[in-house]
Amino acid sequence: MKRLNILITILQHTGFMKFALSFAGFLFMVGSLLTVVEPGILSFWDGVWFAFVTSTTVGYGDYQAVTFLGRWLCVFLTVYGMIFFAALSGVVINYYTELRKEAKERDR
Repeated sequence: MKRLNILITILQHTGFMKFALSFAGFLFMVGSLLTVVEPGILSFWDGVWFAFVTSTTVGYGDYQAVTFLGRWLCVFLTVYGMIFFAALSGVVINYYTELRKEAKERDR
């Protein structure tokens, strides 16, 4: 329970929950825009899938952006995804650093 409290405190202090929600919203927004802009993406959920895969820089290749606007949306999505996942890594590392500090203080 104490570990969960530390994680919640970190997420609150860093504002990461707002960042995660904005990232999810951006994924859905870009996914819906891609269904309008890209001729190969036919459904909303295919657009969201493509947006998620693009944001994680995996790029399975099942869909691709062929229009100018679609490619620019993917550029912004990729940059935003890299920033998001880098920040997520920092939050997780901070969480474990706090746990180690707490364990050292407890052992003294």
